[in-house]
Amino acid sequence: MFHHPRDVCMTYMTHMKLSLYFSYTLFVGSMKAFVHAFIPDVYITSTSDLSTELYKVLKSSGCHDE
Repeated sequence: MFHHPRDVCMTYMTHMKLSLYFSYTLFVGSMKAFVHAFIPDVYITSTSDLSTELYKVLKSSGCHDE
């Protein structure tokens, strides 16, 4: 049980904190994208900025097969 955290070189708690961080960050990003859809001059780069940030966090977390 709970093989995935070990498979990515994380403890259960570390994996949970990272997943909750992603959940929160994606929620905020979703709200910004929603607002941007109706008011295009607001949060102009928020989605691309979020994508870049999440990529950096993912690449620096745990271990990866390359």
